[in-house]
Amino acid sequence: GYLPGGASGGLLPASKADIPLDFDTLQAEGCFIGSAAVIVLSDQDDLRAVASNLLAFFADESCGQCTPCRVGTEKMLTLLARDAWHVDELERLSQVMIDASICGLGQAAPNPVRGLLKDFRNELARQHVIVKG
Repeated sequence: GYLPGGASGGLLPASKADIPLDFDTLQAEGCFIGSAAVIVLSDQDDLRAVASNLLAFFADESCGQCTPCRVGTEKMLTLLARDAWHVDELERLSQVMIDASICGLGQAAPNPVRGLLKDFRNELARQHVIVKG
């Protein structure tokens, strides 16, 4: 898989590596161009660790001014550490962060997790991450 727009741009499977890196095409995939830094993952990467690392970055970069970002990133890190990921809980938290964060950092923080839930369920299962819902 790959991140088409750096840490905040979302996460796409390798099968979509040939799509144009433009605003409209990426938006249709639930991603955006972000910093335009393409990050490529191998099939050896631990997807839970990738998502947790990206969320830890956002938690560290958060200014702490708004609760959805400050608390949301920490809560999502806690949820990702569990043996089972509950899709409804992660999606609900993601939506709150997107809707209520006051800046783009908090709004983009859940993008890697949303990408994993959308396109990487088989890979997560192979890595012994239980996805419920």
